[in-house]
Amino acid sequence: MIRAIALSALVVAGPVLAADLPLLAEPDRPIRASGVGLVVSDLERSRQFYETVLGFKVAARVPAQGQAQEYLMGLTGNVRADTLIVLRQGAPPAGATGFGRVILTAPNARRLAERAAAAGYPPPRIADGTNVIRDPDGYAIELYQRPAATR
Repeated sequence: MIRAIALSALVVAGPVLAADLPLLAEPDRPIRASGVGLVVSDLERSRQFYETVLGFKVAARVPAQGQAQEYLMGLTGNVRADTLIVLRQGAPPAGATGFGRVILTAPNARRLAERAAAAGYPPPRIADGTNVIRDPDGYAIELYQRPAATR
């Protein structure tokens, strides 16, 4: 009961400054960032884009039977090991595509950008190194190429 009152007081008082919070205990820390979820206007078109242009694989679909409402997509197809892009059928909320960008590390970002351009998704410019393309709904996809190791 006391805990419920304390939690209600926090809700009424508003957000707590990070400096006022105790350190997050190790058993409570997230294990890793598992992915990003995108609401897309045409689920099958987006699945095809991520599969054919960027090389993702469907790791799972929701529901498992019937018309898909969501695809969990990764680079290996292993839902537990991949960092996933979760595509969900719906109307992207106004301004959603301006949230930032999905960042993919690629061995040759220029070739991947050229592939996207050939598929009808040209970046504003194609360069050696980092390129930015847009998926069918306009979400920014940064194709990041790590700089060559220096000796």
